[in-house]
Amino acid sequence: MSPNNGGRLIFLDYMRVFAFVSVLIGHKFLGELTAAANNQSFHITIRYLFEALVPLCTGAAGVVVFFITSGYIISHVLQKETTTAFIIKRIFRIYPLYIFAILCETFMAWYFNGIPVPPISIMAPKLLLIGDFFEIPNALSGVDWTLRIEILFYVLMAIFKSAGLFANQKLLPLAYLVVSIALYIAPTFPGVGHWNAAYVNAYSLFLFIGALIYLSQQALASRAMCISVGSILLLMFLIKISEFQPSWKESNYAVFALALFLGALHYAPRLKDGFVIRVVSDLTYSVYLFHNWIWQYIEKPVNSLGLSNIYSKLLIALVLFLICYALHNTVEKLGLAVGKILMNKYHPKTNSAAIA
Repeated sequence: MSPNNGGRLIFLDYMRVFAFVSVLIGHKFLGELTAAANNQSFHITIRYLFEALVPLCTGAAGVVVFFITSGYIISHVLQKETTTAFIIKRIFRIYPLYIFAILCETFMAWYFNGIPVPPISIMAPKLLLIGDFFEIPNALSGVDWTLRIEILFYVLMAIFKSAGLFANQKLLPLAYLVVSIALYIAPTFPGVGHWNAAYVNAYSLFLFIGALIYLSQQALASRAMCISVGSILLLMFLIKISEFQPSWKESNYAVFALALFLGALHYAPRLKDGFVIRVVSDLTYSVYLFHNWIWQYIEKPVNSLGLSNIYSKLLIALVLFLICYALHNTVEKLGLAVGKILMNKYHPKTNSAAIA
């Protein structure tokens, strides 16, 4: 286990940083990375290095690490949190900054591009992260799909906690397997015909894999059982993603991402805590929510400076980080503070010093 400073698992900070860097590169710098991997003027060793980075920097690998990390940390916090405490903390961890991002995206699209404000019948499900049940398009240039899955996972884990499964966690691997099989045979959700077809059926499995890794590491369930169930879930993902997202079946990003997480877990005691890793880790949520849609608004004034493409993108990324730093220290921290106040008022027996 990595150093635990004030309840903080340091190796997970490294995983968060990798996840959002992978997504950022995949969305905004993948062209440059691919070009470098194919640049014949570079030495073959350098090209191989860039080629090796491509599967980890498509963005998809970052998403897999994000889900595994989430499954791991949710299993960790539920060891002590009550169901009520868990729900309150998750709400104020996810929704305040997310809602702010949606409102900003909507306003800027209207103000700068003349796009009408959607009606409440669209905005409400979008703001609540339940748009998949109403066929509401994804928001924030598509990145909110991961949060839609997260919310479903939180609900399921709260049900498991209330049902007493965390009192006998040896049964949890079987519970995760049953739910995963149900997802595997269930109708495609979201439906076929979209870029995001079956993402709930497929990517939810990595949340359970993260939970299985925690159970195995902490000896809360049979290691053999956790490995067996986790292997089945990985195979189910590979089959499902090949069927509904065939463009991804030629990439090993999921296996590489899982190997990266397991490697980080193994070397966790050697991973150093520090100011930089904590600051960057704290920014991961705001960068994830804002990077893909706000990029275009930063790009216009930056491009007027006449910089080359790569320097222009790096400057945009710097401005993005500064914006997200401000949002983390205002909107995000305010939401966490409100959650802490509610915890102290309605659930005073629970330690609410941090909303992980």
